[in-house]
Amino acid sequence: MRNSPKILFKPNFWILVLIAAQVAAIVFLCLYLPVFLPITVALAATWAFTAATSLVLLIKEGSPEVKCAWFVVIATLPVAGALIYFFASVKKKPQGILKIDCNGLVGLSRAANLSCGTAPAEYLDARYFSSGTKFWNLAVAEIANAKKSVNIEFFIIGRGHLLTSVVNALEQARNNGAEVNIICDGVGSAFRISRRDVKKLERLGAKVKVFHRLPPFPRANINLRDHRKIITVDGRVAFTGGVNLADEYINIDSPYGFWKDTGLAIYGEAAKIFEGMFLAMWHGHYEMPAPKQGEKNCLPFYDSPYYRSFCEDAFISSICAAKERVHVFTPYFCASDKLAAALAFTAKRGVDVSVIIPHIPDKKYAFEVSKAFAGQMKKSGVKFYEYAPGFMHAKTLICDDKVFLGSYNFDFRSTHFNYECGVVFEGKICDEVERDFQDSLALSVEMQDGKLSRLKRLSNFVLRLFAPLV
Repeated sequence: MRNSPKILFKPNFWILVLIAAQVAAIVFLCLYLPVFLPITVALAATWAFTAATSLVLLIKEGSPEVKCAWFVVIATLPVAGALIYFFASVKKKPQGILKIDCNGLVGLSRAANLSCGTAPAEYLDARYFSSGTKFWNLAVAEIANAKKSVNIEFFIIGRGHLLTSVVNALEQARNNGAEVNIICDGVGSAFRISRRDVKKLERLGAKVKVFHRLPPFPRANINLRDHRKIITVDGRVAFTGGVNLADEYINIDSPYGFWKDTGLAIYGEAAKIFEGMFLAMWHGHYEMPAPKQGEKNCLPFYDSPYYRSFCEDAFISSICAAKERVHVFTPYFCASDKLAAALAFTAKRGVDVSVIIPHIPDKKYAFEVSKAFAGQMKKSGVKFYEYAPGFMHAKTLICDDKVFLGSYNFDFRSTHFNYECGVVFEGKICDEVERDFQDSLALSVEMQDGKLSRLKRLSNFVLRLFAPLV
């Protein structure tokens, strides 16, 4: 009896209870078959449908965490859970697929080419921004000077001071003869930008597409989000990072304290690959010639669910190869088992594994998920810090002298359900990002666990279980 409370927190216990309850119900009904025959048949058919759905779930490709969460939904909501699963699992045609034919690649570059079709490319200059304000100051200036094309793709586009500045810059670009294309995510930008704002952009001559517009009725593909952050100007410069196009990203209107974000501007051949990523999303598919390589090269990459994935495996490979440091900026921490195992084992090897998350969260649920996952990771020696001035929205992974920058969070959504983009650098940029990490670490406080009540442990268990689905 002493161990009974612990059993209540075991998922296998509740799965067995549910199965036993259904078996007992069928046995009971069978004993009174003449009276309860219709109910018995209905229950048996329900059980068979649930079992068939579970079998389909088992044989389909996907992460074990996602499968486990879906199995609980299917088992606890017979028929309804199965229908929800089938509805949410409908795949649409491939979108955002970029193809670059490039031979003779090795290592991470070869993996990127095989996984998501990109290739290493030369860059003439790369500028790291330790805040959204610095990012947008240069981005707006470059947009205004565009002569040929401006491509903009963001998860969130919201009305406000920043959008007004960007619209003015786009008007100047149009006067220069530049073509303007804009993509925003229908969920991320919902209620942030109106049809009137879109019409205003179109009157400037911009072409606007909404990725999976928020519908009045639920659709399966609404779970897939365009979380990329891309600006390309004339194919000569590309911007990416954690920032979106809204006032909080430049700390004009931030309800969560200081909004810490990062970004990057890349000049040269590498910018053309980001332009190719945008055009692939715009057209659904895009092919381009192999980019030129030179003395300074970087590796752009992206994910397009369910057809192209690279980032999570690249993260794991680099984390496992690290010898001195693994430093992470992320607003949300909800790592898959294999990514968490890589971080934990790397910490056990004596590598400094440190993660900075927000102190003031924008989403309470996501913050509780992050703390639930972090609490388990700390047992392996992974250190977690909260950014005391406010909200940490930067998205960065540093592994020794290699840095991953882009739109990816350390969560299931980014690595499984979102369209994302990023770039790998070595050398000077990595040193700049590391200095920014240390500056942010000096402003952070170590995350405290505290003693958890049974109710809190139960809620953390539920959050961890269903985190892969949300």
